[in-house]
Amino acid sequence: MKFFLLILKNLRRNKLRTTLTALAVAVMVTICTEMMTILFWVHQHVHTQACQSKLLVSERWVAPSCIPARYLSLLTHQEGVEDWTLWNLYTGYLDASRQNSRKGFGLATRPDNLIAMHIGLEKLDPAAVLALQREKTGAIVSADLMEQMSWKVGQQFTVLSSSHPGKDLRFKIVGVLPPGEYVRNFFFREDYYEEGTGNKETITCVWLRLRDAETAQRVAGRIQEQFQHNQPELKVETESAGVARFVSREQALLSILKWVVAILVIDMAIVLSNSISVATRERKGEMAVLKVLGFEPLAILVLVVGEAMLIGAVSGLIGAALAWLCSALAVSGLLPSSSATRIFLSFPIQVQMIFWGALMGAFVGFAGSIVPAWNARKVRVSDVFAKIA
Repeated sequence: MKFFLLILKNLRRNKLRTTLTALAVAVMVTICTEMMTILFWVHQHVHTQACQSKLLVSERWVAPSCIPARYLSLLTHQEGVEDWTLWNLYTGYLDASRQNSRKGFGLATRPDNLIAMHIGLEKLDPAAVLALQREKTGAIVSADLMEQMSWKVGQQFTVLSSSHPGKDLRFKIVGVLPPGEYVRNFFFREDYYEEGTGNKETITCVWLRLRDAETAQRVAGRIQEQFQHNQPELKVETESAGVARFVSREQALLSILKWVVAILVIDMAIVLSNSISVATRERKGEMAVLKVLGFEPLAILVLVVGEAMLIGAVSGLIGAALAWLCSALAVSGLLPSSSATRIFLSFPIQVQMIFWGALMGAFVGFAGSIVPAWNARKVRVSDVFAKIA
């Protein structure tokens, strides 16, 4: 308790320096929090959510994939397949401006098992799925598109198709996808896709859910062997492998993010270290007095480190809380749409990041104060009082 009171007293004495240091650390923690959220999201989707017992079947040599519809029965009746769905990609512009920023990516699929067959849709309102089953022209739209286009549930919109020229489709919004998932996508019914585009011969890709990972590997090998001499040839991979392949394309960006996070942490440590070093030099007389009063060198070290950790923890708490607040406001639609707010929609910050922000700040405070604290504990009483005399 005595140490804590001394720390607070020192902080009050150096209000301006403490405020500036805390502000610098808080800003860096705010940036660092969003970057760490992106890295955590990638790790979670590759190693946690992505499933080893779900297979993605697509055309091997062509993108976008184009599988003959006659393959569907052969694929879905493989031994061990418990459930399946399909995707047909339908892209187009959401208004007459035909700007790329106004482009949407529709996924025609089965509505009855929409939640069960798609990662990230666990929080989707079941009522939206029931509405999609009732409404042939229904669409469940991403929160990002809803916010960008100022749409509401029940509203109708037309997609000016770029993937199927001349086959513009009109949809009625029956639900909203959970924030952060399928950012510019909307799901709609496969039968409406076939009717509206006239395409009943091809499928973009097929998803198969198997009993377990071992069965998935066995079925994947069987499909590869069965279709290796067919045209078109098929590619089969687990869902986790597909996500990992997608992430590998962005590996350079992810590496940059990791380096940026590391640099920010080092910068925070340097800022705190510099501030503590200046304060320690200015308070040599105070350190000497504490030693005269019976404080051991270890106690001086703990005092300096504790001060730095308190500044870091409070700054980290404020910075992470600010990042979470901006994310929460963006997700709720209370912030105007911009490139800055859309990153919060794509990678929403969870409330537990506030705790990690405080922990990060405390760690940075500890790392940045080791050298100044070590120098403070070595202050010699005789040298300090000799200068005063």
